[in-house]
Amino acid sequence: MRPSANDLEIYMQLVYESPHYHVIEYSDIDGYEVTNKTARVCAYFQGPAAAAFRDDFSKVLAEDPSADNVDEYLGEFDSLMTLPIVAH
Repeated sequence: MRPSANDLEIYMQLVYESPHYHVIEYSDIDGYEVTNKTARVCAYFQGPAAAAFRDDFSKVLAEDPSADNVDEYLGEFDSLMTLPIVAH
């Protein structure tokens, strides 16, 4: 029997933050949330898309972890960020 949403414990970790973007990893469910703070939108990747993002993001960080470089990489996902940020 699959656990209900109430039974799951989901751990999230902020893995990157700049004035323009942040990246949150949900390790227990193999997911990543990428947020464009300026545009107030985000995208969520899970499964194979999350694995590909993790691999590419790790390479970017290893090559040049400067905010300018990482933000440029994350900007490539702006067209996928269609989920609005809503404060409750």
